[in-house]
Parts: sequence; structure tokens; C-alpha cells
Amino acid sequence: MAFELSTDQARYIARMRGARPDADVRVHQRAWGVIVEVLHRGRTIALVAFDAQGGVRRDAPLGREASPLRRAA
Repeated sequence: MAFELSTDQARYIARMRGARPDADVRVHQRAWGVIVEVLHRGRTIALVAFDAQGGVRRDAPLGREASPLRRAA
């Protein structure tokens, strides 16, 4: 399924990119839309989902729980 990003979705990506210009931005296509992932130094620092109707679905910020280096308690 191919769809065109809305203006708001494109602006959202530009803001994510502007915060870390050296980061890698990856797009994962799904049946309902796309997931945009921003990686910096091999770690995911931001995730956002865009649906085909122009919606932006933002989850809670990634915390220390997402770190692969987190030690078990």
C-alpha cells in the first residue's frame, strides 16, 4: 500500500530529523501506514506511526527500559 504523507506528517519527520541531523531515519511500511524510526549510534531514539488518513500516532518517549545496555536488577 502506497500513500502520500500529509503536510503535518512531513513536518513531523523534518522536526525529528532536525533534532539529530546525523541520525539515521528508517521507514517501515505496514498495511495501515508507516512507522518512522530514528536511530542514533545504533539505538532507537524516536518512533512515530503515520496512518494513511494523515494521522500521527505518537507513543510515550523511549526511556532507559529500551536500552540494550540496561542491567538486570
